[in-house]
Amino acid sequence: MQNPVHIVWFKRDLRIDDHAPLQAACLAGSVMPLYCWEPNQWAGEDYVAQHQAFIAECLVELKKELASIGLHLQISPVGIVETLQTIKSQIAIAGLYSHEETGNGASFAVDKAVSAWCKVQQINWQESAQNGVVRRLKNRNHWNKHWESRMCAPIIAKPQSALAAPFINLPSRTILQAKGSDKPRRQRGGRSEALRFFDSFLDGRAAKFRGGISSPLTAVTAGSRLSPYLAYGCLSMREVVQATRERRDWANQVPHLFPKNLNGGLIGFESRLHWHCHFMQKLESEPEMEFENLHHAHDGMRDETL
Repeated sequence: MQNPVHIVWFKRDLRIDDHAPLQAACLAGSVMPLYCWEPNQWAGEDYVAQHQAFIAECLVELKKELASIGLHLQISPVGIVETLQTIKSQIAIAGLYSHEETGNGASFAVDKAVSAWCKVQQINWQESAQNGVVRRLKNRNHWNKHWESRMCAPIIAKPQSALAAPFINLPSRTILQAKGSDKPRRQRGGRSEALRFFDSFLDGRAAKFRGGISSPLTAVTAGSRLSPYLAYGCLSMREVVQATRERRDWANQVPHLFPKNLNGGLIGFESRLHWHCHFMQKLESEPEMEFENLHHAHDGMRDETL
């Protein structure tokens, strides 16, 4: 009889470094890494072709990274609940592991459906935090302390090896194609591209961050260019914060090795990383802002555009 599998559900965390769910699953038993193309999300207005192409590139690299530790990434063309049901019909599921996600209403609906399914099936779903967003936070009075504590926690080393779960036959349907067309000049997906942009930023581009990001003419080089890689988790927020602080320390110790104003640029950059999580926290705590006016004095104005 086959051993039950521990499923790592990849969402906006397309890496194996600093990945708590992957670590937990590897310690627990045989591991099945899984990514699902959620049709309901891709049919929405938030996603278009360049997002899909970027994620596909991330998945190519993630598949190679997982293979290096003995695991096979399974990619499903259907939603997570249907995929889990298909897996359960072939092998017992010992647990489901993923990172917490703060997304839109569609992603929240998926999470609620997964939670309900796991409850009925009596399968434990273990979620891990991956940024500064705190679930069920009553107020933001002490949010800074939470953020700092998470950013200072040790980075989780990628597993050196893992016990692979058996290959499962997943539904063989065509992946729903997102609207629009790809953008040929967009940034490419994957952790190696993320590190390339980040390294060049730390090595010198950050010196122009302050002032440079305010103009379209200079922001293309003065900015970090990390937004899509943070959005899809090619790098963890903790990795970026800690590497930024380490480079600041080094630049202060041997300033002659780095461009002038690098330290100031990195200070400004870290403040934006803090803002990134702070505004995600607002959406986590007030998800209704996706559908309602932030200021209700505007209710009734231009409703026809919604």
